[in-house]
Amino acid sequence: MIYRKGRTERIVRGQQQRFYGDHLVVGLPHLGLVLHQLDTWGASPRVADEDERLGLALVCLEPSAAVSKVRRQFRSWVNEAVARAEDAGAEAADLDLTLVCLRRLFAQRYAGWLPALGKNRLLERVTGSSVVPVGSSPGDVLPRGRFPGNGARVGVVDSRLRPHPWLDGAVIAAARDLATADGTSDRGDADHATFVTGLVLRQAPGAVVDLRAGLRDDGTADGWSLAKDLADLGARDTDVIQLSVGCRTDDGRPPMVLQEAVRAVGPRTVVVAAAGDHGGPASDGMAPAPVWPAAMERVVAVGALDGEAPADSTPDAPWVDALAPGADVVSTCDVHRDGTGGLGRWGGSAFAAAAVAGAIAARVSDGVDGPTAWRDLAETSKRDHVGRSLVGLRRPSGWPADGRPGRADEY
Repeated sequence: MIYRKGRTERIVRGQQQRFYGDHLVVGLPHLGLVLHQLDTWGASPRVADEDERLGLALVCLEPSAAVSKVRRQFRSWVNEAVARAEDAGAEAADLDLTLVCLRRLFAQRYAGWLPALGKNRLLERVTGSSVVPVGSSPGDVLPRGRFPGNGARVGVVDSRLRPHPWLDGAVIAAARDLATADGTSDRGDADHATFVTGLVLRQAPGAVVDLRAGLRDDGTADGWSLAKDLADLGARDTDVIQLSVGCRTDDGRPPMVLQEAVRAVGPRTVVVAAAGDHGGPASDGMAPAPVWPAAMERVVAVGALDGEAPADSTPDAPWVDALAPGADVVSTCDVHRDGTGGLGRWGGSAFAAAAVAGAIAARVSDGVDGPTAWRDLAETSKRDHVGRSLVGLRRPSGWPADGRPGRADEY
């Protein structure tokens, strides 16, 4: 179990996923029906939150109490679920057994109909390597320009942001979403948001970045909170939303709460997400598991390029829509941990996704929203042999070159 914010949260680890063992996400139209059944089983359900934009509620419960009842009432259902989990080399959690019995009971009672039910999964930040400072001093970095991207709004859900002079005037963030400049916050966590934001503004220096520190200091976020952040950004006329987090699921299907979140952002906003850094074939020769929300149809999934070829860490899968530089790319980081700025190199699909989000923002203008800008970018970009868009990375004046140190054209 994991302790956070004064309470113990029951984090359950499956084969591909982690989830909250005492949370259910339930569709609002049939919330009362589900609560009544859980109460009948002694699970003490309690509505922790509701969101009309998502059409969902977050319910806390005691699944172990429910399982003690359903083991007696629906023994065959429970035994089948336990056997399936064991065949897959896993152990059925109490929440899994509770969900199986809820679904089978409702399907039996209502001729196959089911209310919307799902888990609140734990998402993790996608980061392939560690940040390495480069030699430029803050004074060597020229100020940002105003074009392209002037008027575009980019939402970023990431860690807390460190102050950086090159980002001044371009970031909207609440005080709680900013890290201190005195070194009291974890460096790697806050540098991630600073690095991502710098890459967005490399591509679209005139854009505004609306930052939400939706990730905890350990780089994780729960699906419910992320979904609410996405709905908030969608309601603020955001053109592009960039995400560096994702999760995998044991059944390979997208989490319901993330599906509803992507729907809630609306048709004028495009979501760009890191495809993950788990490339290479699995032990059974299958393609890497899909990462959500990147693999959703309405989301632009971005993998990393290492030079002109896909990075070894990039999933070779049909749900990856675009590739962008993601190996030793240069961006903003708080080198001295004092708010004076500086640059660093970092790698991973999170930063490739930031580059694509910025490239889309650079094409946003009056009459051209985020989805339209993405379609234009995809149509005009070069493509690899399987049709994925190849997006370049703009190099601001005075910045070191991307790539491993020691290149002849570094400055």
